[in-house]
Amino acid sequence: MFKQRRFVGFALVVSLFGVLVTACGNSGSEEEALSGKDAETGLYEVVMTYPAFGDVTDVKEVQDAISEITAEKVGATVKLLPVNGSNYANQMNLMLAGSDKLDLVYTSVWFGLESQISRGQLLPMDEQLNEFGQKILETIPGEAVEAGRMNGETYGVPSIKAWALSPSFVMSKELVDKHDIDLASIKTWSDISGVLQRIKDEEPGVTPIVSYTSQETPGQAMLNFDPLGTAPGVLDFNGTDYTVQNLFATERFSTMADLMREWYEKGYFSKDVATSQETGSNLIKAGKAFSYIRNINECYSESLAAGTELACVPLEDSYMTRNSVASNMMSLARNSEQPDKAIQVLELFYSDEAVINLFTNGIEGKHYVKQSDGLIAKPDGVSSTGYDSNQYAVGNNFLSYIWEGNDPDMWEVLKSENESAVKSRAMGFSFDINPVKTQITSVTNVQNQYDAGFQTGTFDPAELPAYIEKLKSAGVDKILAEKQNQLNQWLENK
Repeated sequence: MFKQRRFVGFALVVSLFGVLVTACGNSGSEEEALSGKDAETGLYEVVMTYPAFGDVTDVKEVQDAISEITAEKVGATVKLLPVNGSNYANQMNLMLAGSDKLDLVYTSVWFGLESQISRGQLLPMDEQLNEFGQKILETIPGEAVEAGRMNGETYGVPSIKAWALSPSFVMSKELVDKHDIDLASIKTWSDISGVLQRIKDEEPGVTPIVSYTSQETPGQAMLNFDPLGTAPGVLDFNGTDYTVQNLFATERFSTMADLMREWYEKGYFSKDVATSQETGSNLIKAGKAFSYIRNINECYSESLAAGTELACVPLEDSYMTRNSVASNMMSLARNSEQPDKAIQVLELFYSDEAVINLFTNGIEGKHYVKQSDGLIAKPDGVSSTGYDSNQYAVGNNFLSYIWEGNDPDMWEVLKSENESAVKSRAMGFSFDINPVKTQITSVTNVQNQYDAGFQTGTFDPAELPAYIEKLKSAGVDKILAEKQNQLNQWLENK
């Protein structure tokens, strides 16, 4: 186990709500649309899709402001296609599978990156990056660039943000203050139990702890390994060897299942915790829940997504894996008609302060104003601007302005976190799922039956041996062997 790190983060209340924004931009003739050109300028139009987690009603106005810059600097315009974050994975896959014009697409290891590469839905980027994206390569550290590579080719470049993750206990700041909870006393996973019991006793109608999402259950954050992609087979942060382990047969998985069962039996979870589709942030905002546990970058973004102020207590040292870097990337879609132009535009999101601030924060004077301390805020008297902050998804976020309520040195702090985080020994390794796709499908079906149950305490840990046997029958050992083989080959070529 890592040395414990003490830190408590608070963030400003920022109200967000999800909207689905359909295609926006300029209409034109069928000939112009087929040529991929902007109808007004005649320049190539780079179409970019990404998830948005707030009100982006004014995206057309922001898009046009960005296009003025890109037209002058690289001879192309931009069409922004934000999609509600909760719908993004499905919408993205539909777009990649179809024939619609699409140049740049937000991708993630959690949204099926390996599968999209294997299906040929993304284009290799090395040629364009070397010729037109040198500022991207200069800005992203080499170990982070490796996160978007597979089989020797680059298929995605990561957003520059906080890559270090901390397994953290995230709570309603309002209830923390109301009950005078001593956050400094929460130092281990077991210390959480007393806090949950207090909420159960003193806040009838409030669920002490919930899942962040149906995929991010409370027990998941305790499973602190490098997942080496998304298929079974993990690498322990401790030690020096490169042995791929069966996560479900580790002592940590067993310890997690025992603690989750204890919490479930004590009534800290709701009875439907394993199947609920409610998000933890929404439940806390609605006053129905007190806390959740997940791996986070920092508390500000958690509060931003929740729309209410949260308190966050990391329970282990920050760590960094290929997955944590590859969680937010931009890739070239296979339908891009001019990949060179797409990369030239993308480079501006990494190097041009005006472009990234327009994309992230909107238009100065309308969507935000600068303050005397150098931070930005919503204009006086404005609660909804029409363009909520959209940090972290794209580009070099360290060039964007910092919102009030945060440390003016926030970016420097996060850079330091990236540098000091415990880094996996396999940072540059990516797993090619193609040789074991059949086994992964079978194992995933078994996981879908059991994982949430163990990670929320609804399953008795006594059932764990049966789970492991079913995984073996489904082919987990073949997946582990293939991942070990690929990891060994990667080590030989380092």
